[in-house]
Amino acid sequence: MGANYKFAYEKARQVLKKHKITEVPTDLQNICKGLGVEYVELDDPNELDGALLEMNGMHVAMLNRAKSFVRGRFTLAHELGHICLEHGKRDFYDPEMARELGEDVPENKKPAKEQEADAFASELLMPTDQLKKYQSELKNLDKMAEKFQVSKQAMSIAINRYYSSAKNFK
Repeated sequence: MGANYKFAYEKARQVLKKHKITEVPTDLQNICKGLGVEYVELDDPNELDGALLEMNGMHVAMLNRAKSFVRGRFTLAHELGHICLEHGKRDFYDPEMARELGEDVPENKKPAKEQEADAFASELLMPTDQLKKYQSELKNLDKMAEKFQVSKQAMSIAINRYYSSAKNFK
């Protein structure tokens, strides 16, 4: 079964609405607090970007602050996606290991739940309604990435998705 992107995007919009987040950059601290998610920061450049653990019925997001700030934000949003999308037991997928093995795993080759969590993170950090609000500035990738506090690559993907979806509605 493939990834349900529409569901992931809609769930991210629901989370933003529930937590009354209407401006960028998305306040992930507010969302974590509202969801009762604790998080721990690691400080080891050799460790994973982040992980989500469930201990005694409580979610703990582990993030690696030795990685870039924007990468940490996307990782946290991705992990929140797993919670909000109610992904139970997931296939083990280690993107760091894939990179070390020289495997550049394209998005569509990741397990469906990982694709959904990425879609959720994208909409959570770069909401479509905010992209529409800043439509006149979308050509300035550096400025937009800084404004939304995401990587240029993530912003580029979100802008492409925005224009693709806008074209489909005409």
